Amino acid sequence: MLSKVFSMATLTFFGRIPSQDDSKVSFMGLLSLYWIYILVTTVFPDLAETFIPLMPEDDTIVRIASIVLIVLIPLVNGYTSTKMKNRDPSCSKIKQTLMGYPYTLILGGISMILLVLIPIIKLPNVLKMHSQQQFAIMIHKGKYDDVLKEVDDTLSKHNIKTHVHDPKKIVMLNFMMLSYVLEHIFNFTIAKKMKYITATLEENEVEITVHATDISIVGPRQEVCEVKHILSEEMQPVDFYFTWDHCLQKLEDDIQEMRHRIENGQDINMDELETITDELRKSSLGNEDWNAMRRQIYKLERDYYKSKCKDGDSTQKGDSEV
Repeated sequence: MLSKVFSMATLTFFGRIPSQDDSKVSFMGLLSLYWIYILVTTVFPDLAETFIPLMPEDDTIVRIASIVLIVLIPLVNGYTSTKMKNRDPSCSKIKQTLMGYPYTLILGGISMILLVLIPIIKLPNVLKMHSQQQFAIMIHKGKYDDVLKEVDDTLSKHNIKTHVHDPKKIVMLNFMMLSYVLEHIFNFTIAKKMKYITATLEENEVEITVHATDISIVGPRQEVCEVKHILSEEMQPVDFYFTWDHCLQKLEDDIQEMRHRIENGQDINMDELETITDELRKSSLGNEDWNAMRRQIYKLERDYYKSKCKDGDSTQKGDSEV
């Protein structure tokens, strides 16, 4: 249950994280929350029966056990962060393990707040039976405003009224704290920006949250699906990636390079595309991320065969004129 709450928190305040690392981050959040509870038992040993099983009724032993756990849990979190698939391998493992102390303090504090805040935020959507869907992106450095504008323009092109606005301060505060932890774990800078776009489809409103790593859509199910389908189909991954995982971002770069060649009237080697497809099959991506990658490949194949058809038509036209 607590792990589920933390997963919801990352979606609400930060967006999605790498598909290969999300369970590890949730585990760290759960341990951090437990660490906060252990801190309480050093002041109130009588609570040890609730938080530390099999403890004798001796306040001194309880405090010693609590102190040991207070020291060890952050080290476990730090060590867990060194096992992330998307962690920078050049970063010192010792330093990363010791960073478990600030990670645990921040994640534990956030988790305590979210146990109260998440139900309050989610309750209106639950009562209205709203649906929530996400798709992962990773916006390139310095390109957040460009992607925000692309989302807004894409919806406006379909005659959907939009309004861009800022999140509440408490939401932004949690977002900033969570961003600090995650950018140190993965060792790269994450844009400290988060905006809401309220889209009006007929008489219903859909709220779109644009994170640096995720686009979240909340509202009536039919309208949410319509907005997601429009954005998924029409947004071009020029200023962002569709995946968080570094090894797959390289594949996205290769796909974009092939697309540029087609746009410039050059030919591409379909064997290269087959190699990309084979590597994608071997990846451990979740279904959503896998679909995003496949969609890029399908578009590339479509554009390739369109260009071939145009070349064929031009050749036939030239022959007929002769």
